[in-house]
Amino acid sequence: MGQIAKQLWLKGDNKPGTLAKVTAPLKEAGVSISACCAWSEGNQANFTLLTENNPKAIEALKKAGFAPTEQEVVTTILPHRLGSLAEASQKLGEAGVDIDFCYVTARGGDALAVFATKDNKKTAGLI
Repeated sequence: MGQIAKQLWLKGDNKPGTLAKVTAPLKEAGVSISACCAWSEGNQANFTLLTENNPKAIEALKKAGFAPTEQEVVTTILPHRLGSLAEASQKLGEAGVDIDFCYVTARGGDALAVFATKDNKKTAGLI
């Protein structure tokens, strides 16, 4: 079953070294990152981060000049095998859940999936 969680969302300049400028303050603050998604849109870099200590991460990122916000998401562990994301997303689609975005990271036998949907409570009960 999925769990409601809070991820951090922040923006920066889309230029070399920005990912390091985001992650270095977390390292210095002793905050572990469970998942990260980063992409650019023109001159802007976007980051979503699942951390093990959001309050401490927010403090470190603010000191580094960023303006992080928290966003509710659903996290779930899927088996790291062929078709597991397809099965989860099909279940959500059949239930009428509108997915805003998702990202997945896999290692070993498990995959961590992060979903932001129009109905996170319903999503958490389905996956």
